[in-house]
Amino acid sequence: MVKSQPVAIDLFAGAGGFGLGFEMAGFSVPLSVEIDAWACDTLRHNRPNMTVIQHDIRDFNTLSSVKDICLFKPDIVIGGPPCQGFSVAGPAQKDPKDPRNSLFINFAQWISFLEPKAFVMENVKGLLSHKNIEGTKVIDIIKETFAELGYFVEVWLLNAAEYGVPQIRERIFVVGNKMGKELGIPPKTHSLDLLHINSSQLSVFECCGLLPALSLWDAISDLPPLNAREGEEEQPYISEPHNDYQSWIRNGSQTLYNHVAMEHSDRLVERFKHIKWGESISDVPKEHGARRRSGNGELSEKSYDQNNRRLNPHKPSHTVAASFYANFIHPFQHRNLTVREGARVQSFPDNYRFLGKKTVVSHKLLHREERFNEKFLCQYNQVGNAVPPALARSIALYLQEKLELCQQAIATL
Repeated sequence: MVKSQPVAIDLFAGAGGFGLGFEMAGFSVPLSVEIDAWACDTLRHNRPNMTVIQHDIRDFNTLSSVKDICLFKPDIVIGGPPCQGFSVAGPAQKDPKDPRNSLFINFAQWISFLEPKAFVMENVKGLLSHKNIEGTKVIDIIKETFAELGYFVEVWLLNAAEYGVPQIRERIFVVGNKMGKELGIPPKTHSLDLLHINSSQLSVFECCGLLPALSLWDAISDLPPLNAREGEEEQPYISEPHNDYQSWIRNGSQTLYNHVAMEHSDRLVERFKHIKWGESISDVPKEHGARRRSGNGELSEKSYDQNNRRLNPHKPSHTVAASFYANFIHPFQHRNLTVREGARVQSFPDNYRFLGKKTVVSHKLLHREERFNEKFLCQYNQVGNAVPPALARSIALYLQEKLELCQQAIATL
């Protein structure tokens, strides 16, 4: 037996934000499983010592097939199976909203095979309200499945902004442990209430050790300004960090990656100039509104309220989603956010480089046209789908303490 770090493995790893946070907390993450080719390229580039299995997890459905690739008994298994819609696997006649017909069941299989001390499964907040066709809550089915495997199961609803991430991002974490006791949620480190109070009021919160939640400008104000169509995949910094978060997130990097502006037309840039903080494309004067496609310049009647919302620099960002390249406008520059700005908002360090194309055609369109060989996660998708590493780190540190994993011995299966 060799005294070593606690071990976690990352399933449905994407670009690796969940696993990276666990590594920041002192875990070893020797294995990630992910089906997307570009996300795997990103994982291999940033984590050269980790085994990255680029494969459909549904093919690892026996104890022997899992043990063939997982050579250590992990303390914790983490992952975010894509449960939205619950329609990934299974015949069409099955209930598409039942998690037992989704990739969730493959995550549960790995838990049953490897019997870790704990697991953490991330998903969207909407999962809490989903029901199957029989009216049973989806989250109750998930909890029952893990309880039958011998785990005490909790559901944590966490807001990343309360754990040092400059973004309002609510996600649920289904957490199971073999100790048979309730762990409670990780203690918050930041408070949204502290953003707009004066120094005399701060003392009320100082005894709790909370810091003000980070704003968007805290995260990105030191990055080089760009106009539309400007930027390079590799470029130098042009200023020193402006605060502790920026110093931390640079992580010793000498090169700035993935800071490339979108290829906006002049007409779109002009439209952006009329959008104020908190407003979206639906708020612009009519003459600057969207035009119909192939409509000879006629104005469109459609309102795209969720697209191109200008972010307020003094507040945490709105949730960075998979398609955030069209969701938000920079608070001062007339363009959408870059991949690197999104990565800053997600708390990825600057030396974590995203590979693959910057953007791709809509996955719905690719599916409709059966262009399956082009259906990959672009850089924006990889960033927006990730668990913020700083949030994952808080979860990992908490579990390390609660499960007493600080001095574990590696055991082979």
